[in-house]
Amino acid sequence: MRIASVLVAAALAAPVLAEDAPAVKEIATKDLKVAFNESAKASAPTEIKTADELAKSALKDSADAIKKNVDFAKEKVVVFMWQGSGGDRITGTVAKDGKSATFAHAFGLTFDLRQHTKVFVVPKDAAVKYARAK
Repeated sequence: MRIASVLVAAALAAPVLAEDAPAVKEIATKDLKVAFNESAKASAPTEIKTADELAKSALKDSADAIKKNVDFAKEKVVVFMWQGSGGDRITGTVAKDGKSATFAHAFGLTFDLRQHTKVFVVPKDAAVKYARAK
């Protein structure tokens, strides 16, 4: 009986512990209006730390939609823009301590040239790092 109680308590606590861990949230860009910067590189993301910065960014026409997904008191927006294969992907993870967010860029294998924009929300104090996916 004691083992069953421990297992139930652990199962109930797991979702609470998972919520405390910082995470990368991706904001879908399908319906956003973006002023694409053709000279932008995936290895040089833009960090937007305030609503005022957002209003002056390439995402200014979609600022209201983005503000619904970010609490600038605790979070910041990270924007990646680049041109590359249609199969290119960027995924992000936040360190358990919340002090860094690493974004891995996986290059696609097709030769079609596409414009990519990815928008993520990470903890405000997290250092943003770019890496090539392995």
